[in-house]
Amino acid sequence: MKNITMLVLLLLITNAITFWAASKFYSVFDRSQEKIVAEIELITNCELSTDSYVVVDLETNKSVNFNLSRAFLGTVEGNRLQIQLDPKFSDVTSNFEVHSAEKKMKIEVDCDISNQLKNTLDSLRNTFKIK
Repeated sequence: MKNITMLVLLLLITNAITFWAASKFYSVFDRSQEKIVAEIELITNCELSTDSYVVVDLETNKSVNFNLSRAFLGTVEGNRLQIQLDPKFSDVTSNFEVHSAEKKMKIEVDCDISNQLKNTLDSLRNTFKIK
């Protein structure tokens, strides 16, 4: 009888420890599901106006246009957001960085070509220039 009582007590203690450890483990990987309205400011040096871009929530596929360099998107904190060209420019492709959603964000889109790439392209042009 003493062995059975010890076994039951041991099982209760291990179950309690397992439950406690599992809840701690889960809380580490449980992403906050706080709903927010992300205010995104677009900073760009591109020749296109800012209303040519949209911001897309890659988790929900919701998108909003920019108005005077700002967009407001209802999303969940931490969702992946990406700047894309407005779908009306379907012939143009773009591949901008992905950002985690926050309440206030500034996203920069840099259209300047690097000097190294510019020099490479100039060199190629000069190489194949018709004389």
